[in-house]
This record gives sequence, structure tokens and C-alpha cells, in this order.
Amino acid sequence: MLKDINFEFNGADTQYLTHSLHPYPAKFPPQLPKTILEKFSKKGDIVLDPFCGSGTTLVEARLQKINAVGVDVNGLSCLLSEVKATPLDSNQINEINQFSNFILNTSFNWKFGKRENIKVKEIESLAHWFQYNVSEEITFILKEINKLTNENVKKFLKIVLSSIIVKVSNQESDTRYAAKNKSIKDCYTFDIFADRLKEYESRIIEFSKLVNNCTTLKIFNADSRKLDFIEPENIDLIITSPPYANTYDYYLYHKFRKLWLDLDVKFAQYNEIGSRREFSSLKKNPQKWTEDLILCFIEMHKVLKNNGLAFIVIGDSVINKKLIKIDEKIKEFSKEINFKVCDIISSDLSSHSRIFNPIFAQKGKKEHLIVLQKLNK
Repeated sequence: MLKDINFEFNGADTQYLTHSLHPYPAKFPPQLPKTILEKFSKKGDIVLDPFCGSGTTLVEARLQKINAVGVDVNGLSCLLSEVKATPLDSNQINEINQFSNFILNTSFNWKFGKRENIKVKEIESLAHWFQYNVSEEITFILKEINKLTNENVKKFLKIVLSSIIVKVSNQESDTRYAAKNKSIKDCYTFDIFADRLKEYESRIIEFSKLVNNCTTLKIFNADSRKLDFIEPENIDLIITSPPYANTYDYYLYHKFRKLWLDLDVKFAQYNEIGSRREFSSLKKNPQKWTEDLILCFIEMHKVLKNNGLAFIVIGDSVINKKLIKIDEKIKEFSKEINFKVCDIISSDLSSHSRIFNPIFAQKGKKEHLIVLQKLNK
């Protein structure tokens, strides 16, 4: 099924259109869902990504006039996916421009006039993770965003703000949860927000020229182990990448973004499957990873149309120093839930992965593209 399709995307531009919006770890290249959609779907189909992450599959679906459904346990993922896959009209773009000019004027006035007295938003451990001047400026931007009435504009501006939170915080980086003194100057937060806004605005304008609202986009902040909000046998195609077990804590590295934006942190923390928290901190049995995956695959089977295909990108994991070859696990349990394994492409994770720290890309770990087909009962 896959032997004649080229999945080598080394050197390809993975940041075109809205794919460059907002930092997000462990994204698969947009060329992957693009290629799959071109070969295995048609206009008007419904594609589901039950671990939609940063919305890569959803963006590509809308570009190909395919209806898109995304699910993620992380509220920030849902907001980001919606913003990246939603075109804006000229009136909304004008409102964004006005907001940009307002922030630039505010920055000028605060630099050369008098800073306003801002009551800073209350967040746990705020002083440890943010300089006070930065907290004032983030609070001000948020207050002004919340005065707006157009929801698409507000969400877009919140994603712009979210994209700079780690940069202006004391957090070392997106993938390192440690505090360091960055000595951020007054109004730097305003200026970098305005710069990022200009960049993201150009991206959303370009995307909006190619996409209209003739297709639907639905996104659910939910646990993919229970997809009862999607009609059975309603999905034509699934393209997704479940978390690679014991590799990352998405909730943790997005924690302050979500706190600033009033998004639920604990829902993702306690329901994120395969997290390092589960297997490194809480020392859960490795079998828990397989059990959670089975629940997710059962739900995917329920919502897929008969004979529908599911494309799964997933990597091997090491839990308690034991290598889990996830392709073998999936081949075993797929039969029990009436999925046929049509094809598997595997590659050495340590030789090509640039998205994980070297410790995650241990020798022997592989990454897999697995194609499943729902069989008639």
C-alpha cells in the first residue's frame, strides 16, 4: 500500500503557511498528512486526528477541502489547532492591524512616558518564573485582548501571546523546565509580541487566501480514550500520532501558557497518556501504555466507516529500561479489535530524529508509520 509513496521529507519546508505558528514539540512534517490525504481521501471527506497536537493534519485537510475533526487532551493544543486551521476575513485582519498599532503605541508611551500601574494577574509561583515588568506587560496585553468582541481575532491574538510566553519568562526553553535570569528589559514583551503578530498575520493571510469555510472544522478538548461525542462510523480517514511513551510531558512545558490564558492544566496533566510523569515519576507499569493505546484504538475503530483507513505515526519507547517495540504491540492487539494491519514503514529513530533530546533517541528505537483498515464485523 505504501511502497510506491515517497515519505522522505528531509530538507522540505515544514514551516509554510500557518504551520510555523507557535512553538510545539514533536510535530510530524505537514508533508506527511498532505501526502496521505492526496492519496487516500477526496473533497468532502471527514478526517479525524484524535491527538491533534498543533493541528498539522487539520490545516492540511482544510487546504484540500476536506472536513476536519481534532481531539486533544491539552486545551492549548485545541486553541492552537483552531487558530491555525481557521481562515480570517479582511475585517478580522484589519482589527488585528489596529491591535498591533495599539500595542506599539503603548510600548512607545511606556518607554518615553510613564508606565501604567497594572494589577498583575495572579498565577502560582509567578515571581519565580516571570520578572515583574514582564508580568505587567503580559497582563496588559491580555486585558486588551479580552476587550475585543470577535472571537476569532481574540483567539488568534492569544496564540500570538502564548507563543512568546516562554521566551519572556524565566523558563530556560520550551523543552527545559528550569528557571534562569534573562534580565528582560521594560517593554521587550510588547515589542516581541508586535513582531510576532506581524509574522503570524502574514501567515494567516496567506492561509486564508487558500481556504474558505465550505468545509467544517470541529475541535474537542477531550480524552481520546472515549470518543462518544463523534457519531459511530462517521469518519472517512484517521491520521494521527499518539504521544511516544515516557518521552515528554506536554502539560508541563505548556503550563505557564495555559495559566496565563486560563486554560485547564490539570485535565491534561492527569489524562495525558504515555507521559514521562506516568512512567518516570509515578513508575507506572509499562503495560499501562498498551492498555491506554488499546482504548484509543477501540474508539478509533468505532468512529471509522467500514473499510476506512487509520494512519498512525508512533515511536518505540523505553520504560523501566525496557525497550517497547510498539509496532509489535499494535500488530498483536489490532486483531482483537477488528483492525487489519495493511502496511508498516519503520525507520531508526536515533538516526533521523531531531525533535527529541539524544536520551530519547536511544539505539534500537524505531519510528513507525502503521496503516490499519477497519474490517466489517
